[in-house]
Amino acid sequence: MSSDTSRHLVDAQAQAQELALVKRPWWLWGLCVLVPCVGVALFFVAGFASGSWRARDDLQRLGEVPDFALLERSGQQVSKTDLLGKVWIASLIFTRCVDECPLVSSQMARLQDAFVAERDVRLVSITVDPAYDTPEVLTRYAQRFAAQPERWFFLTGDKATIYRLVREGFHLGLRDPREAEQSSVIPDVDRWRGALSQLLTPVSAWAHPGAHPHDQAPQAITHSARLVLVDRQGQIRHYYNSTGQDDLRRVPHDVRHLLREGH
Repeated sequence: MSSDTSRHLVDAQAQAQELALVKRPWWLWGLCVLVPCVGVALFFVAGFASGSWRARDDLQRLGEVPDFALLERSGQQVSKTDLLGKVWIASLIFTRCVDECPLVSSQMARLQDAFVAERDVRLVSITVDPAYDTPEVLTRYAQRFAAQPERWFFLTGDKATIYRLVREGFHLGLRDPREAEQSSVIPDVDRWRGALSQLLTPVSAWAHPGAHPHDQAPQAITHSARLVLVDRQGQIRHYYNSTGQDDLRRVPHDVRHLLREGH
């Protein structure tokens, strides 16, 4: 076979292949494009779901927790200094709460189980009704959730100190209507600050101490039901909606990230 004949045969084969490609049905072309796109999309979705693709600033420092010293249910004092070097999660509760507080504490109990092997993780529940929530009362409440004394602290103390820590330290919403009854000379700027704090803290726990026989009159304390993540240096790193399962699923990843970050 001559070289010209061979060249003609090669050209004919190439033209036949090009013609076959041109004649492929449109849906086949679409499938060729769609399959890789779906694969890439699933890859990114899996990454985001696992937390590995989270933005770098998602755990940015949001402010430092101020110094505090409160009374633990054991009768021992717990201060900010005692928590330095630990990664901890704070929540607001009180034992006469009949709505969100038991749910918040149940979530904290699940976190206690999740971090059972992590020696540098602490849980901190702070009562916003310290006049009633003595260490003895908090001890009974903690037993309901199988709280381990060395890992999960329940704090009470001076009301003004606690409320200042919650509002100015954790920047969470907190309102006790008895405050307005006790003082009619609260500066307007404080009233506006309190109202703004409530607006900026949408997840709240409504509780009604009047449901208990020992209460003299029904009241309602409203407070944020968010969980607060604090790093080893006492810096607030994230807030979580305690009623949002998607939000709570991020907690273990974030805590372990901060544990590695501190070493």
